Amino acid sequence: MGGICGIFTVDKAAGQPEFAQAVRRMAALMWRRGPDGEGYWSDPNGHLQLGFRHLVAVNPSSAERQPMVSSDGRSVIAIDGEIYNSVELRHELEQKGIRFRSHSDTEVLLEAFNYWGLRTLSRLNGAFGLAWYCIPERTLVLARDHAGIKPLYYFVHPKGKGIAFASQFNALFHTPWGEPGYVRLDVLHLYLRLHHVLPPYSLVENTYQLEPGHYLIVHPDGRLEKRVWWSLPPNPQPDLHGEEAIEALAEAIDRAVQRRRVSDAPLGVFLSGGVDSPLITAFVRKQVGSELKAFTIGVPGWWQDESEAAATYARYLGVDHRLKMISDKEILDSVQEAMEAQYEPFADFSILPTLLVSRLARNEVKIVLSGDGGDELFFGYERPLSLLRNGSDFRWPWLVRVGLYLAGKYGLGPKRSSAIVYRTPGDYYFDVNCRVKEEDLNLFAPGLPSLPKDFDLYALKGYKSDLHLANYSRYVEFYSQLQRGLKKVDMASMYHGLEVRAPLLDREVIDISLRIDPFECMRNGMRKAILRDLLARYVPAEIIPKPKRGFAVPLVDWLRGPLRSLVEETLFSDTLYPNGVFDRRGLKQYWEDHLSGRRDLKWGLWTLMALQWWHSQLRSKY
Repeated sequence: MGGICGIFTVDKAAGQPEFAQAVRRMAALMWRRGPDGEGYWSDPNGHLQLGFRHLVAVNPSSAERQPMVSSDGRSVIAIDGEIYNSVELRHELEQKGIRFRSHSDTEVLLEAFNYWGLRTLSRLNGAFGLAWYCIPERTLVLARDHAGIKPLYYFVHPKGKGIAFASQFNALFHTPWGEPGYVRLDVLHLYLRLHHVLPPYSLVENTYQLEPGHYLIVHPDGRLEKRVWWSLPPNPQPDLHGEEAIEALAEAIDRAVQRRRVSDAPLGVFLSGGVDSPLITAFVRKQVGSELKAFTIGVPGWWQDESEAAATYARYLGVDHRLKMISDKEILDSVQEAMEAQYEPFADFSILPTLLVSRLARNEVKIVLSGDGGDELFFGYERPLSLLRNGSDFRWPWLVRVGLYLAGKYGLGPKRSSAIVYRTPGDYYFDVNCRVKEEDLNLFAPGLPSLPKDFDLYALKGYKSDLHLANYSRYVEFYSQLQRGLKKVDMASMYHGLEVRAPLLDREVIDISLRIDPFECMRNGMRKAILRDLLARYVPAEIIPKPKRGFAVPLVDWLRGPLRSLVEETLFSDTLYPNGVFDRRGLKQYWEDHLSGRRDLKWGLWTLMALQWWHSQLRSKY
């Protein structure tokens, strides 16, 4: 694990010194992802330069270093991440006569590609961004894991000269080809509405994010061919219920945790006061014993502080708990780390506590297991509950639904969810995920073009059934909210050289989640009821909190107080990036509305500042 980068050229230009130097520069930018070493490979035919940064989890021999060339010399691979089912794959390959030089999952993956070709991808259970190159055929394959746990970005030369790729977006600005292009204003619109950029889009022309579960074939002539090797089924039919569902899920999580414990490096867990990470902690504790280290941060006086609940979990589960209480000043000081950690514009300010707990864990371990994925797969948010509370009303025309809602609002009928006043379920989901409203965007960034024409993640019209709405909700949470959360964790943990592994995103666990009736997960209006049932096997049910709190920061007040000067310095002291897009007068009004207390505009202000910070960091690295 660590970071990968490279440049492929159609001609033999990659063999020139400036391309090798560029790849070293790209790798150097990712040193936090892999502080334990680096490696490089040059194609003897002059078409590819590969770079790698190494974060040691399993002590490597000289035969395990990356980039790794296959035993027959036909291909080479570099991977950021791990293959959790490599033991099974290795055994299968050994049965076919393949002999291995090392114990690494990288060599298993390399020889699997040599044997099965691209069919290998469908066999993988892991977290990865990888580059595999077949030397005689001059064909490059880039691939990303099924859930998007590991990032992978690429830059396609506009004149077809080749492609550059990296685990971090900012590395793409350091090729011999210069800057990739201008800002895509339609993607800027998307970023400002959703406060992050969803794959496959990227902020700059000619650059992209490879989507989860996709792979990209780069042919010798530069032709690109993108394919899907895994996707979340949009409308699965559940067949697991009650105790049978709980037992199947327990077995799957137990195996997923076991797969992620392969490491020579010390291993711990993140522990919150919620449901997902305590559940993972319970399974890890069962496997490794009381020496398991669990890491929590807390802030005295915050209403969302979960440290007391986490400490209660730790006592019941019998783990070695590391609880660090953080002052407001320490969190405010972490804003500088947030600026440096974002390798693309990213405006989820919960990255601040994630950075702090990652720093705490990295003092003692190199790997932690987390509960990421529980909310998205098992209905942990309010959004699906609101959508489904009166979901069957979507069978009626829009005006009828508005009437039903108003009747309930004024006591002329049963109260209904406000979700039904949207024209479509998709309109509801997009709006509740937007933290900057369209009228505000028109105020401070007038003239922006519409969203990308092919952006259709939230598209859903009509009503088929409540099950169809539930499946739709899980699908968009997986490909929107989860992607933001995984990017946040990657940025924060890699900034401190910490590897985070997510057992709930194991392919086996995902398969089981799709077989469980969504309405059992939302039983009696409860979120993640099935995970709560499972956690109650390990701790008293009464200590499991009912509402989801999350660990947020009081940013609304900080922007009016200790961070006020930072807002004004960032947004009003110099020309804003990109030049000519933002209206100063409208932006000033937007800021005054927040400063006066008339409105809570913390999300929009942080989104604007994160864009400027990213651009400033990018320029400072040139």
